[in-house]
Amino acid sequence: MKPLYALLICVILTGCASMAPAPTATPTAAPTSTATLTPTPDLTATAKANTGATQTQFVENARATGTQKAIPTVTAAALADSILTKIMDAAAESGDVDVDLSKAKRVFGPDAFSLIQKNDKYVEVYRSGVELDNFIVSITFVNPFDTATTGNWDYGLIFRAADKTQYRFVVLSNKTWTMIDQQKQRYVDSNASDSITSKMDEENTIWLIVYGEKAYFFINGVYLKSANISDVAKGDIMAATGMYYGNTTAKKETVFRDFIIWSLP
Repeated sequence: MKPLYALLICVILTGCASMAPAPTATPTAAPTSTATLTPTPDLTATAKANTGATQTQFVENARATGTQKAIPTVTAAALADSILTKIMDAAAESGDVDVDLSKAKRVFGPDAFSLIQKNDKYVEVYRSGVELDNFIVSITFVNPFDTATTGNWDYGLIFRAADKTQYRFVVLSNKTWTMIDQQKQRYVDSNASDSITSKMDEENTIWLIVYGEKAYFFINGVYLKSANISDVAKGDIMAATGMYYGNTTAKKETVFRDFIIWSLP
């Protein structure tokens, strides 16, 4: 485990996130597809592919671009309630989530957008503009392209993003996930998961529960594990792509839908 831990430490993500205020357009939806599983990859593949990654300063309000998608046919409230019920059931089944989710209050979404990738050292983000310390978030990403012909990709969530904090939960095209304390340049955890889909146009739904000094991760309804996060501070919650340097292809779209946030008391 130590060699792997060291490998991942040396390639922690590019730290320059481009942020723009969340668009005020009507919430939209992206295309859907049936998810299928692919073989578990070598966890070190991402590290080897990103040995040239560099750490850069986090820059606020740099830039982010995207395009709108079709308006959802299901009402926002009904969709959000349905997803929250699934999250609560999965949390109860995990036997590990020691958080009362019954008082969750929807404060954002459902929203959808399409981030346009660029070949640079900036992370493209979609800001919710909602600053919370304790929350539940759900988001579904569509895999942007075929890695065999185009290259690697990543996407995920940046949360508790404030002046002195920033955490990143990242899903990668080699069917691994990573958790990073970006502000401290500290690797928190990582693993491979067969619950992650990797083919073009397949989808991955991330559920994240953050409460106090704990974060709980789910992908496609499957509970992964929890992680200790020491910084308890209010911060923005953002959808993001290109968090590993080199995991982007210019002008390709990273589409997400059903981006919903609930606050926890």
